[in-house]
Amino acid sequence: MQIALIFLSFVSLVSATLTISQPTAAHWWVGQSLNTLAWSGTDPNQFSVFLSNPDTSVLTSMLALESIVMTYQTSLTINPGNIKAATGYTLLLTNPLNSSEVYATSESFEIKSVGSTYPPQTTAGNTSTTATVSDVGTPTGTNDVTTATSPTSSQSAGLQSGEVGLWMLALVTIAGGSVASL
Repeated sequence: MQIALIFLSFVSLVSATLTISQPTAAHWWVGQSLNTLAWSGTDPNQFSVFLSNPDTSVLTSMLALESIVMTYQTSLTINPGNIKAATGYTLLLTNPLNSSEVYATSESFEIKSVGSTYPPQTTAGNTSTTATVSDVGTPTGTNDVTTATSPTSSQSAGLQSGEVGLWMLALVTIAGGSVASL
């Protein structure tokens, strides 16, 4: 019976294929600010996020940051709150029902004090494109101007609610069409 439990525990650890790519020592976080957690992998399909530090004068126990995260998201913006600036932090991706079952652990990283600069971004495509739409004929009869900006590498690449409509409107206007012809 004990051998079966050990085997199942081992299988559970082997089947968890999550890898944390950010934060790292080179990609620190800033306290009371929006920071990126990025990962790769597909199994398990959900997890919880905990912040840990081995120095109990910095953090006395693991701090829950997110209760249930769907793995397909591959990144998440997190504000760790009023956390002490220090080195030695790690993030743990755990089973949502059992935080002692750790799927992945980040490398050690630093959380800098509020107002510190973010690390330089090394990813390609850090440019921003802007499209402006005017004379769209709002219900009030005014000529509102709406600007839609493509995400940079420091923002989420996913479209938020309403952005698809803005992009479609921009494309129709650029192409010389009208919204009514859609």
